[in-house]
Amino acid sequence: MIEKRGAQKVFNVKLSTKGQIVIPAEIRKMIDVSSGTTLQITVGDDATLIIRKKPTALDWSNLIAGIPNEVVSYNEDGTVNASKSPHFAEWMSEDE
Repeated sequence: MIEKRGAQKVFNVKLSTKGQIVIPAEIRKMIDVSSGTTLQITVGDDATLIIRKKPTALDWSNLIAGIPNEVVSYNEDGTVNASKSPHFAEWMSEDE
């Protein structure tokens, strides 16, 4: 059974005699989980449960794929050589 609360969808599930719950197919499709996927359950002080899909190595790889990777070169005076390390120099000057 699905209940809507604003933008949230609330699914009612039953606990089996073995302490298991079935995650409805609609939820599994929404969060892209299947058999063997590791989930994290967080228990709040008020007995709320938050179930999250644990990030996989591929998730982390995709997350960092766009981060530039460069060797940082320094000038003789200890400042960053912006021509050899442009991404690092730009990042260091963002708060200036």
